[in-house]
Amino acid sequence: MELISNLFQFAVTLLGFCMSGIRYLKGRKQTYFLLTCFYGCFALGSLYWTLYLLLFSETPQVFYVSEFGWIASVIFLYLLQYTLSSAEERDFSTRKSLIAPLIGVPLCVFYCTFGDVLSNLLWCGMMIVVSYHSIRGLAYAQIQTGTACKMRYFHIGVLCYVAVEYVLWISGCLWPGYSISAPYCWLDLLLTGCLFALLPATGKAVQV
Repeated sequence: MELISNLFQFAVTLLGFCMSGIRYLKGRKQTYFLLTCFYGCFALGSLYWTLYLLLFSETPQVFYVSEFGWIASVIFLYLLQYTLSSAEERDFSTRKSLIAPLIGVPLCVFYCTFGDVLSNLLWCGMMIVVSYHSIRGLAYAQIQTGTACKMRYFHIGVLCYVAVEYVLWISGCLWPGYSISAPYCWLDLLLTGCLFALLPATGKAVQV
């Protein structure tokens, strides 16, 4: 089941890479270039994980190879956030943004008790940053009118991605193992859906 799920995730992110790449070639917009890089890095991380499962029939013992690709994808996601946001949005201040560290920091402490400290600090740090900016951006988009409010779809997409990642890691800590009855399996499929949803969400934001 894990192999099938990872093959599906690789196929979906590869499809996202191709579709966003085609849009970049047509319009030469930097946003689609960054989205292409996001999907490409995530797909490479999934490819290594999938090939290891296929060849050795076990979960990779060295996580960092795939994590390099996944971490790079989050960096490109942050750059995409910054590129899509306006100067007014970046200067906008709201206390709602504090939800990001209020949730992220305790979860980081929790994850560190189960796994590698450095890896969890890096992952949670990046998730806090992107969720902080998306909460602020969503609050800003809610008070806009016309096409400007369409940015909320992108911010909602990013927050869904972060939320599913958080819950996925919690399930991996509390219910280890990968089977069709395990929460991790279904959450991994949900994560794949969230990843692909970023493509149309970015499309709406580009129209702003």
